[in-house]
Amino acid sequence: MYTPKTFQETDRDTLFQFIRDNSFALLISTGNDGIPVATHLPIELLPSTDGQFHLVGHLAKANPHWKLLTGQTPALAVFSGAHSYISSSWYDHVNVPTWNYLSVHVTGRTTLLTDDQTLDFLRKQVDKYEVRSACPVSVDSMTEAYVRKEMRGVVAFSMTLDSIQGTAKLSQNRDDKNYRNIITELRHTGDENAEKMAAEMVSRRPASDSEPAGVGPMGKLPSSDQ
Repeated sequence: MYTPKTFQETDRDTLFQFIRDNSFALLISTGNDGIPVATHLPIELLPSTDGQFHLVGHLAKANPHWKLLTGQTPALAVFSGAHSYISSSWYDHVNVPTWNYLSVHVTGRTTLLTDDQTLDFLRKQVDKYEVRSACPVSVDSMTEAYVRKEMRGVVAFSMTLDSIQGTAKLSQNRDDKNYRNIITELRHTGDENAEKMAAEMVSRRPASDSEPAGVGPMGKLPSSDQ
């Protein structure tokens, strides 16, 4: 993933939490014909028995993508967060529009899980997403015979974390005045993604008590942040 140094996210704990919070990912493999194959699916970050971490997910057995996940097959998992258009009209100088976004890419090798491993994973995954339900269900609330019957329609996999790259493109290359103005304009759009982007920008560069939002020293600005 191309990421200018200014926008690189390298803190391991931050990257891991981002994956947990944005677990609906895009899994990409290369088919035998050289054409990429992609599937949208929830992928969980879980600890391995050796104390390391790996990614785990499952696909429908009717989806031929799973056949590419055997035998330590290389794959790419893309986790996306908030993103928003940034108008150059929000700057106090002439510039071009851009796009702010949050994303994490993980590369690794995939292997298929056994039935018992799949059952254990499904139990953890259902529990994770049912926690906010008014009347939560669980794998344990169903008979094991029923669950194993339904499992015939899915294939679960594990993926190593060979590399992990994070991009947090949040207008870090702007001075405080323009940075604060971008936050204000994002909030005025009424867009949910823009509001999330504004909140992330505030958390990364809080306004000081002596500095009103939108006011700050002028600095030397690049002509573009692409």
